[in-house]
Amino acid sequence: MIVGLTVVAALSHTGGYRLGGVMVLPLLTIYTVREPLSPLIFLGGVAGAWGALWLTREYTLTHGRRVFLVAVLAGAGTTILVAAVVASHTPVRLPFDDAEVVASIFPGVAAYNLMRLDPGERVRDVGLSILVYAGLLLVGIGGLLLFEGRALPTPPVLALPTSDLAVWLGIEPRGDRVVQITPQWLSISLLSVDIVVYELVRKRYDLPLAGIIVIPLLAIFSVRLEHVAVIFAVGATATYLAISTVHWLSLLYGRVLLGASLVIGTLYALAIGGVTAVRLPGLSLFFLGLFIGIAAYNLHRVSPKCRGASIRLSAGLFVVFYAVLLVLVDVPPEGLFSDGELAYGALAVGIVALALRDLSRLERSRPSLAAFARASVFATVDGDGADAARSPLVAGSGGSAEGATSADASDDDGQTLELDVPSSASSADEDAGARDTGGEPQ
Repeated sequence: MIVGLTVVAALSHTGGYRLGGVMVLPLLTIYTVREPLSPLIFLGGVAGAWGALWLTREYTLTHGRRVFLVAVLAGAGTTILVAAVVASHTPVRLPFDDAEVVASIFPGVAAYNLMRLDPGERVRDVGLSILVYAGLLLVGIGGLLLFEGRALPTPPVLALPTSDLAVWLGIEPRGDRVVQITPQWLSISLLSVDIVVYELVRKRYDLPLAGIIVIPLLAIFSVRLEHVAVIFAVGATATYLAISTVHWLSLLYGRVLLGASLVIGTLYALAIGGVTAVRLPGLSLFFLGLFIGIAAYNLHRVSPKCRGASIRLSAGLFVVFYAVLLVLVDVPPEGLFSDGELAYGALAVGIVALALRDLSRLERSRPSLAAFARASVFATVDGDGADAARSPLVAGSGGSAEGATSADASDDDGQTLELDVPSSASSADEDAGARDTGGEPQ
């Protein structure tokens, strides 16, 4: 992952390549080692997302951030559908459990990035993507062969009994199969709700949260291990300070800075797995490092005055998601709040109270439509000063419908585009999913 992030960031910085997104190629390589048919499922998701994007741009006026969301949702739906068809007709099964469900959002991210390229650049970008993917696959296979039989300080990820390529190579599996705790339907439902909440908060208050898929998966990980939230908070803080220093010293930004944040988060997770006795499955620990990088980068992008609100709202949303999991999932003894600890309950109540206070302040800070219209240059009518009653920005006024449509489109463009791309970080590569400043939505 570290090699892939570094290579993609370097090629993006020097040649302007997108390569599907900062995280797409290294993650596809990892899923290929776990299940060699992953590229076919990935390509099916890309094709579905591409078709949805083409229909959206050809037959609708949808633009900006909404186009990215169409790509992610269409790609995720197609990926899960193709994986289900493959699983029902072959012995192959690509799981979408806990952290692995993250794989479903990246075909949409890749299709979105590919469509944003000029037609003449797509062939070159795709060709280089294939070369980088093949190189990373060789690095992964070489690493498996190099470390076979040697003691490893961290939990296994690519050498698990579920990793088919390792079995094909004759490498002795390490570790045990991970028992799923959170049902698949619940994981996908929480991710879907989180995407909706994330977009509502972002659109209404122009405030990105920790990440478009980070918070629900962090709650799912906490079901398995009590201290996940603390590990995440410490790592995100340290990574934020590190990338802020890198930005201040080098002026790096966008995909390159995001890549640096993901590398630092991954190294932090590697250190946690190697130095401490944390009992977290290797794949969950691996994605925890990526989530730390995404959250730190998103926090760096938020205005200093709004960072506190972003942190508190993200923490409040985590509490809400975990409360749902407590009701629907049998939390093991190692999980968070398994014994109903009073201190955790009091902390959760305090976090939710602070989040609600911030929501109230954000709501009160939004100007009324009339006040917004009076402060606009469009409010002056015939040199007589502000006239909110005739402004096209006020619903129900005497302004023309054409003017209102134009103003809405301009306002939406301003909120959803920064430089030449969406301003939110997920997804994503974004939820996931992180902003795509030249290539990577969060």
